[in-house]
Amino acid sequence: MPPRKIVNRQAICSVAMQIVATNGVDALSMRTLASTLGIKAPSLYDHVKNRDEIIALVQGAGLLDFGKGFADAGATTRDKILFYRQWALSNPNLYPVVFQQRLQRELLPEGLEEKVLRLVVEAAGGSHVQARAMWAQLHGLVDLELQGRLPTDADMTATWQQAIVGIEAAIKASQ
Repeated sequence: MPPRKIVNRQAICSVAMQIVATNGVDALSMRTLASTLGIKAPSLYDHVKNRDEIIALVQGAGLLDFGKGFADAGATTRDKILFYRQWALSNPNLYPVVFQQRLQRELLPEGLEEKVLRLVVEAAGGSHVQARAMWAQLHGLVDLELQGRLPTDADMTATWQQAIVGIEAAIKASQ
């Protein structure tokens, strides 16, 4: 008899992250996840309630990864903004799950969203209002890049530098 596969929430999250990173969230089904884990789909329900819970695991792992990188990105708002872009462009299939889909707040690890939010608010000069305005601008730029909505000759480095200048000025003016 072959050894029994070890399946737990961590293994489920890891494999779900791989599926999303490689093929996008639409490729994440209970059947695909179970097959990749080497089990039958009904066995997943011993560990998770449904696909929403798996999405929450992916969102939590993505937020944790983003938050760690954001915290370590450097001391300036510029450093944080450049990290945001780099993380999004390096994770084009994970970014939409973490930052565009409805956040499965009730299923996330306790305090995770608040911890990441504190980092973003701090980078925005301590203002929640400024943090939301900053995030909206950065999110819009990332979305345009990820969706290929800009001309191929668009100078995105210059565009991001201009956004940074504007955000830094807004933070300074609000203090």
